[in-house]
Amino acid sequence: MIFERSFENFIQILSEEEITPEVSPSALADLSKEFFVRSVLSIVSYKPESEKASEKPRIIPLFGPVITDARPAYVFKSNMSGDRVIMYHVFLFEDKKWTDEEYKSFSFIVDVLSFHMERFLLINDVKASAMTQFLTGLPNSGGFIKFVTEKFQSGEIMKYDSINFNLKSFGLISRRYGTAEGDQIMKRYASKLREFEEDDEIISHFGGDNYTALIKKERTKAFLKYISSIPVYGMKNDKRDEINIAAVAGVYAIDESMKAPGQAISRASMACNYAKNVANKPYVFVNKAMSTRIYRQKQIEDRFEDALAGDEFRIYLQPKVDTTTGKIVGAESLARWFCNGIVLYPTEFVPILEREGMVVSLDLYVLKKTCEYIRNWIDRGIEPVQVSVNFSRKDLEYKNLAKEITQIIDSYGIDRNLIEIEVTETASEDERILMTSFLSTLKEQQVATAIDDFGTGYSSLSTLRDFPVSVIKIDRSFINNEELNKSDEIVLKNIISMANELGISVVTEGVERPDQTKLLESVGCHVVQGFLYDNPMPMDDFEKRLVKGSYN
Repeated sequence: MIFERSFENFIQILSEEEITPEVSPSALADLSKEFFVRSVLSIVSYKPESEKASEKPRIIPLFGPVITDARPAYVFKSNMSGDRVIMYHVFLFEDKKWTDEEYKSFSFIVDVLSFHMERFLLINDVKASAMTQFLTGLPNSGGFIKFVTEKFQSGEIMKYDSINFNLKSFGLISRRYGTAEGDQIMKRYASKLREFEEDDEIISHFGGDNYTALIKKERTKAFLKYISSIPVYGMKNDKRDEINIAAVAGVYAIDESMKAPGQAISRASMACNYAKNVANKPYVFVNKAMSTRIYRQKQIEDRFEDALAGDEFRIYLQPKVDTTTGKIVGAESLARWFCNGIVLYPTEFVPILEREGMVVSLDLYVLKKTCEYIRNWIDRGIEPVQVSVNFSRKDLEYKNLAKEITQIIDSYGIDRNLIEIEVTETASEDERILMTSFLSTLKEQQVATAIDDFGTGYSSLSTLRDFPVSVIKIDRSFINNEELNKSDEIVLKNIISMANELGISVVTEGVERPDQTKLLESVGCHVVQGFLYDNPMPMDDFEKRLVKGSYN
């Protein structure tokens, strides 16, 4: 909690001013105590290919004294693009050294500092440069800052929203049409942006696929809709192709907290980054929790491999129950991350791991632990039940996944039918092709399969027809009405009837009330999973339930 407060204060101070070297001592004051920091220096130079490569490196102090007679304890390099290179030299107090966790945390602090230093240096550069982006003719960052400053000084700035937006997949367009035609497409796109712009607004191009606009608040909604799909064209082999270019955006609704014109860029930029990398939405508005969320996401990414190796993940089991007998007929394995005394649930870390392509490691870990539990039950004379393990749709990109699953099951010497692999249905045609192949391979290898959250996708009925699965798990949304009615009964009855005729078993998840069980029994579903019987529980607690065998 102390670090989070220090970090939020660090973010706030840097964001309030555009003179980063002057405010960084205050911003780093609290964090320096936690990380034993004596001094932080930024060394600014230029890449060999830059026109400014011959310039002497500049030392810009950011915290503490300028130290030139000792080696830094740690050196970080800015990950920003461009022709400028910034190295950060960090000096600690004597005999102090960071742990791996402290190093990772401070590296993120440097990432944030780099962003603000780049902003500071950029603002200084544009004071001496032209105000127009050479390719598109739109105002560049200098032109944008000049416009914002005028509105800020006149008191009109509150009438506007600042919108930072990046073009989606423009790199693919450039590769398809070539660099020269890609530049022409970008010019046509800029022309379309000008068509929307009014005289007292500005849409600027910072280079590449990065744009920032200052739009009147009453027109923001229309602008976000406009940039969600702008039609242009590209020429290839003398043929004209129609193209729709979409953008992802971050919106800073300018308010009284804006203290400097540069915040119109930095705050909207942070929101755009959040929309792309965290929320996965076409746009988001700035909110106070954003910086904390971004930090937490980076913590999860950085700590995941060590957490997996250190057994910080625990497997919880939730029973599946036959409502006619009360007998436990199966279970589902679910991961919980015990991170520094805090329990993280899958909704907090799985989306991040999916986006970073890391989730398959977790899913295979859960499978191994589940097989280990089943092997242990068999060795101790406890009759096992089939246990299901979730695999992300993102895992399907791994060519030999089905083979690796069967190898893991076989390595524990257990019957393959004691494991059931769950995947969530999809409407994406590419994913459906991968999933059909994956499920078919598992079926050939006598591994049971299930479709999770059935009914939440766009093609549920075709899922019954096309996917070679053993089980469908009906999503809780079908039974979570406060009062179940005839419509609920008709829908469920027909789904279950079709599944049974196709030789597919049915489980309903999210059962919490006796009336839900009664309805499910009346329509032919007798296997359920939910809080009515038990929450997900640690293995020892589940084992006691398993030995007992049934519920009253």
